[in-house]
Amino acid sequence: MTTNLFDAAYHCIMANDPAEKVQLSQTTAQLWRAGELSLEARSPAQPILVPGHPPALRLVPPRDVPRRTLSTTAGQAALLHALTHIEFNAINLAWDAVYRFRDLPITFAEDWIQVAEEETAHFLLLQEQLHHLGY
Repeated sequence: MTTNLFDAAYHCIMANDPAEKVQLSQTTAQLWRAGELSLEARSPAQPILVPGHPPALRLVPPRDVPRRTLSTTAGQAALLHALTHIEFNAINLAWDAVYRFRDLPITFAEDWIQVAEEETAHFLLLQEQLHHLGY
């Protein structure tokens, strides 16, 4: 793990495995709160064209997604699965704000670190419910 907040945020963004992204997000937030991450950027922020995501992820247009009813377990799981993807992307967006906007007041970074933590918690809750439903 790095000792620099911006490098740590980059690693959070680029993690492909959801479990790794969760672990890195939690660890980075803990290290920040403990005062163990520096705000001294070693290099300028680089453009991130595609954040980390599972390699098997297949994006499909919304019109190609089958319609499901919430009255079935499969329909409920489909909705939770979609929400889980939203939370996964929200984790990336929160860390991206920390990574890119380095010259703003420290409270900006602190707020987005908190958002990353909250989105990680939401992701874990949704993932747990999906497992509970057997998905």
